[in-house]
Amino acid sequence: MPTKTLVSVEEYLHTSFEPDAEFVDGEVVERNVGEIPRAAVEHFVQLKLAAVGGLRIHPNVRVQITPTRFRVPDVAAWRTGPIGARIPAVPPFLVVEILSPEDRMVRVQPKINEYLAVGAEWIWVIDPLVRSALVYSQAKPTGELSEVPYAENPRVEIPLAEMFAALDSLE
Repeated sequence: MPTKTLVSVEEYLHTSFEPDAEFVDGEVVERNVGEIPRAAVEHFVQLKLAAVGGLRIHPNVRVQITPTRFRVPDVAAWRTGPIGARIPAVPPFLVVEILSPEDRMVRVQPKINEYLAVGAEWIWVIDPLVRSALVYSQAKPTGELSEVPYAENPRVEIPLAEMFAALDSLE
């Protein structure tokens, strides 16, 4: 059985990974990224969120969950205002996780729980392969399947039909 190499928080924070990796209690955890459908969804979500106004959108930014745990959502959005310098000091308004074919909900669910625990208001999990989305919130922490992922205050909606029609036009 392979042994895990543990690193310190300081070493993780001062190391660049391509793509950026998460940090879970001393272990650097790689993320599945790099395929066109996942990247296209990420880009589409960023454009739609930018059009809402009143939001700061940051893809692939480290979000501190605990002193020894950092997650890297595919897209995160904060309401305008100060959020911190290097690492956000306030939880995101919205977190978007976009699944790669290798991703499994059993690995994504702990992230969702962690984002909710630190105060993220909304979490979307979008699966480009099956063209579906789950929406989680503080009010609905168990999530719900949605054809139109949404958030409130500010109101954000991205119809999956619109997203995937735009992606289909790229093929």
